[in-house]
Amino acid sequence: MEAEDTQGRQASLTGARWSLGAVDEAQVERLTRQLGVHEALARCLALRGVDAADEALKLLHPELDALHDPQGLLGMDVAVERLRRASRDGERVRVVTDYDVDGTTSSLILQSALRAARAQRDPSAPDLVSYHIPDRMDEGYGFSVTAAEQAARDGATLIVTADIGVRDHAAVSRARALGLDVIICDHHLSAGDEVPADATAVICPPQRGCAYPNKDLAACGVTFKLAQALLDDHPRRDTLLRSLLKLAALGTVADVVSLRGAENRAIVALGLDALNAGGHSPGLTALLKASRVTVGQLRAEDLAFRVAPRVNAAGRVATARAVIELFTTRDAGLAESRAMDLDALNDERRRIQDRMMKEAQSQLQGQRPDPPCVVVWGREDRGWHRGVAGIVAARLRDQHNAPAVVLALGEGGEARASVRSTPDLHALTLLGDAQAMLLKWGGHAAAAGFSARSDDVPALAAMLLESATARLGERAPQRCRAAELRLPPQALSMGLVEALAQLEPHGKGNPEPKVWVTGARVTALRVVKDRHLMGDLVGAGPRPVSLVWWDGAPHRAALAAAPSVELLGKLGVNSWQGVDKLQIQIEDALVLEG
Repeated sequence: MEAEDTQGRQASLTGARWSLGAVDEAQVERLTRQLGVHEALARCLALRGVDAADEALKLLHPELDALHDPQGLLGMDVAVERLRRASRDGERVRVVTDYDVDGTTSSLILQSALRAARAQRDPSAPDLVSYHIPDRMDEGYGFSVTAAEQAARDGATLIVTADIGVRDHAAVSRARALGLDVIICDHHLSAGDEVPADATAVICPPQRGCAYPNKDLAACGVTFKLAQALLDDHPRRDTLLRSLLKLAALGTVADVVSLRGAENRAIVALGLDALNAGGHSPGLTALLKASRVTVGQLRAEDLAFRVAPRVNAAGRVATARAVIELFTTRDAGLAESRAMDLDALNDERRRIQDRMMKEAQSQLQGQRPDPPCVVVWGREDRGWHRGVAGIVAARLRDQHNAPAVVLALGEGGEARASVRSTPDLHALTLLGDAQAMLLKWGGHAAAAGFSARSDDVPALAAMLLESATARLGERAPQRCRAAELRLPPQALSMGLVEALAQLEPHGKGNPEPKVWVTGARVTALRVVKDRHLMGDLVGAGPRPVSLVWWDGAPHRAALAAAPSVELLGKLGVNSWQGVDKLQIQIEDALVLEG
């Protein structure tokens, strides 16, 4: 079957072109028969490149045996030997990590594993494990020389970094000069880059010479693998690892690494199983409560959109130490108080974000439509917060379908920026064209950051726009929306939802399937909270299917007047007051004439 799309038809309400993935019908029929599953599920498997039944079973039912041997990671044997020597000799160990969810969960995994290994050797041994998380505003991103020097003053002889370190050559060399060994657990390494030569061990799957099959581990995944190797002979190994998988699942989802491969899927699926089983520490219990999620029904999207933002809020607008303090307290009352503090910080983050978005949109008014790159900036003393710049950049990228750069101008004359790019342009390629004006820069294909002199920002903005124009053209490309299933309304059912749910956990590389609904009619449309659109889809059966379109209020009139529409969105279940109702979450609509 060839791919279908809406090319040549009238534009959708968001101006996007829709496409339907091509699939081998014989492959779909074979998977349906061999697995005994819904044809729609088999189609989604085929679109993910799954051809064999055994491969499909591994994807649909992740197990512990999907976790690769940690000794396959280059540097693992050296790291484990050095950590065991530190435990045996009673050395002070300092854990240094990033301040986001991946970093804080990595810190918690490392601290827990190191303490368990030391207690196994000597239950009465003093706790000699400490941690440091840089302050975003004062110290900035990465493993700094300052952090290395402070560890030495505090008597540490070994530093373990996570989610930072692989690019921090100066800090690693300074630590070595002060007599400290450094073990690096990271995943930020661009092609061709070298790891710090002065590190005792570097565990980073993308590094040259590492044959580990999973190059997509988040930092918390790398630290989990270190814990897996370090605790290999621990009598409570499986219990400890299942507990640590809760943290690894949260960090993996939050860092948006690929869930296409078996190991990352297993980390998230098994972590969710452990989270849904209950019996958590006071800190995790309080955090889940504050996040308004239901233990027993947690999904990856709950981690991504409810739990992770509250953890991230600490590092964005306050200090990430609050996260460690929450997870490590044994006092239920104190845990609840600290979880509510994170909830309040998340509310503050939302307010800052909304204010910055409004000001950004105001700046963009009057500029050319559909620019190939969006660049906005504001002063920190007027509410532009560098800790929220990344979220605003992501929102602007999604709105304009173009790379977005958001700069916060500090009082010291230095601007800090977050970049969020599209698949059409690598973020570091964009920054590389302007590197002469940058003080410091780095990142990934989709996300990057840099610093520059505040006085240079207008010229820098022009340079970034010129670079994007040269590489992408005068206007941002037309937005494309991909669907995996094309169905009439009567094909929508609870059985279909249950079949597609077997593809969870969803995330990068394994997105939630999108359904292209044809020949539909909508009714009972109403605007909620001045922004969202709700209503019913009729023609699906004896009971209407509810629909919701977040921020879809501007499209109410067009949908209400249409005799027939096509909808693109995600199918799910809306549970309200004990009643389950089929629901489609709309992302776009095509109004049909006649």
